[in-house]
Amino acid sequence: MNLLNKISSVESLRLAWAKLEKFNKESHGLTGETIAEFELNKEDKILSISKRLQEGTYQFSPYRAVLIPKSKGKFRPLQIPEVSDRVVIKAIAIELEEHFKELLEKSRGLSFAYQKGLGVKEAVEKINEYCQNGYSYVLEADLINFFGTVDKDSLLNDVVFKRLSDTTINTLIQQALNQSIGNLDSFNVEQKKYFENIDKGIPQGNALSPLLSNIFLSPFDLRLKDKGFKLVRYADDFVIMCTSEKECEEAYIECCTVLEELNLNIHKLEEGGKTRIVNFNKHDTMDFLSVTFDGNVFYPSFANVERLKSKIRDVCNGKDKYCVSTLLIKIKNKLDGWVSAFYYTDIQRYSSEIDAFINRQLYLSLAKMDWKFTASSLGKLPHKFRHKNESPKCLSFLQRKNSGIPFCMELVNAKITELKKAEK
Repeated sequence: MNLLNKISSVESLRLAWAKLEKFNKESHGLTGETIAEFELNKEDKILSISKRLQEGTYQFSPYRAVLIPKSKGKFRPLQIPEVSDRVVIKAIAIELEEHFKELLEKSRGLSFAYQKGLGVKEAVEKINEYCQNGYSYVLEADLINFFGTVDKDSLLNDVVFKRLSDTTINTLIQQALNQSIGNLDSFNVEQKKYFENIDKGIPQGNALSPLLSNIFLSPFDLRLKDKGFKLVRYADDFVIMCTSEKECEEAYIECCTVLEELNLNIHKLEEGGKTRIVNFNKHDTMDFLSVTFDGNVFYPSFANVERLKSKIRDVCNGKDKYCVSTLLIKIKNKLDGWVSAFYYTDIQRYSSEIDAFINRQLYLSLAKMDWKFTASSLGKLPHKFRHKNESPKCLSFLQRKNSGIPFCMELVNAKITELKKAEK
């Protein structure tokens, strides 16, 4: 059976759907079809995808461009595929992963993106393990425009395609990585600059990209391992755990040497910005993969929490107007997705703040719909969460409970209970 027949089979596409990241049920491509909506009729959709792939008529849709806030007013450009395209891309990725299994295995324990049984949680746990074993210094680094810098054509033609057993999916892979962006006109001039020359690299937001980054950065992983450095890498983000500042400086020099051979760069250490040395003994903190670590406790970063609030605010007061039931479902999905991604960190420090924010935003949204509130359905925000000169009105505890949107820690506890049951 050739590769096209393998990835286009109904069984392969079902497996791809099962392994697709689905914690954010509202995630969607350019048409607006969400994961939740695709799931309602997934069998018919998978059959249709399978038929079109086998007939050679499957066409990838344009990406939906998104700018994700980073820090200091900067953004990370993402290119989000349609849900149906994600299923196809995932099926391709599963097949490629099998072909590169031996190479990827060499980076296991160093690279945590797109490795079986590994992810952000395991990367965070590895950092904690090193820290508890005396590695209290960190070289925190940032690859400069990695996804936009990688020579995509060279990577595919000189590395990926040479390992495949036949050429039947070569064109499909190229198409999956070369779709146009369908909503650039919705961005202003400054925002559009983030997407300039973006077609030259590999697209962020595509399930193939983390896998391709692992393949491309394998020499980097192995060189640092051979030198004895404790690398923790997730796609283009990495830290190196060390026992002294001197060791961090040595790791930095080695990184620069290897990355130069790959035509990549990191920000200079002497600039004291994105590449820096963190010393937990001096109570420094670091942010890695939207998680903050202080040497003892992991918790969602401030920017991470603000992004969640922004998403909830957009649902409640955005350009799309929802009926009450849809509004409640969308907020629940946003919160559920966030908790599923970060439940293993100290979410509790933010739980009251997040619950209060949801209660306030829901009140504001329902008030705009001329919702009739009773005395028992209204509450007051705690003083520490109020904004100056603003009304403290929000949903009451009881009304929130009746809304169907769980409280933050209820979701965390439910997630932990669910995982414990799965482990038995």
